[in-house]
Amino acid sequence: MSELAVILYFHPRKRKQQIMGETRWQVILNPNAGGRQAEKDWPMIKEELLKEGFNFETELTQHPLHAIQLVTQKIKEGYRKFIVIGGDGTLHEIANGIMSQNFAKPDEILLAMISVGTGNDWIKTHQISPNYIEAIQQIKTGNTIKQDVGKIVYKNGSPEPEIRYFINSVGIGFDARVVKYILPRKLKGKSNKSDYIKGLIRSLFTNKNIKSLLQIDNEKVETKIYNLTVGLCKFKGGGFKLLPNAIPDDGELDITLASRISKRKLIASLPKIFGGRVEQIKYFDFFRVKELILDISKPVCTEADGEFLGHYPLQVSIIPNQLNIISNYNPAK
Repeated sequence: MSELAVILYFHPRKRKQQIMGETRWQVILNPNAGGRQAEKDWPMIKEELLKEGFNFETELTQHPLHAIQLVTQKIKEGYRKFIVIGGDGTLHEIANGIMSQNFAKPDEILLAMISVGTGNDWIKTHQISPNYIEAIQQIKTGNTIKQDVGKIVYKNGSPEPEIRYFINSVGIGFDARVVKYILPRKLKGKSNKSDYIKGLIRSLFTNKNIKSLLQIDNEKVETKIYNLTVGLCKFKGGGFKLLPNAIPDDGELDITLASRISKRKLIASLPKIFGGRVEQIKYFDFFRVKELILDISKPVCTEADGEFLGHYPLQVSIIPNQLNIISNYNPAK
């Protein structure tokens, strides 16, 4: 008997599990997504997946950051194809699980999205349909892109820096303050778009310019941050096109900086922000970089993919072409 035959003979269960994991989809469902809309719509989505011939297992998230644990364990078990059912926050956790595990290279994982969140910003860049049936057809078609992944180093109440990966964008200042205000309801699975509008209005009256020194690649910029958006994809905050020039696989971070801006000027700029014309706002500056280092004069709200991280951002950088994603991305649109 050959050495290979001996291995197969004594480890049949392990080999079967690996083959199953590689060929079957693993669905990770966040029942709280979209104000628990995901839980309500799951039977319909499940029926459509079965109708279209998908072979899959399902895991439900049970608490914040649980998806990180789930995807890590499933990759360890041999799964390489994942369907995320939830919102940008769920996708954020899945991306962090893929990037932080050591059982497979990130680009060996195939990642697909059926979006049931509140903001649904990431799918807008990738032109993934919010319609469940159409999204499933897009997964079945199988067009892919290797997307970049962002990395933020920050502090959150402890002396040692922490790391979080992001797949859409990071917000520092105004954006993140809105996220902080809606966080309590989000943790209860009760957030909706009206909560975001309320948080936005509240932030208009409480957010302030923060004195900062930014190192943008090799250039140093002294400024006052009202809002700093750093990202890989174009949309954030429930559909605002704050990073109009972002390309998800170009190996660079896009930055939109609103600096030294008053509340009056910001309110006057809202029609252009809502209309996707931020590049026409003269108080905004735009950069394209590989690394951003921040020296902030005092604590400032910070979020990644709509998940609140605290008040001490240190560094943002990019890791090119990491995630193999089902996408309809078309740079011409």
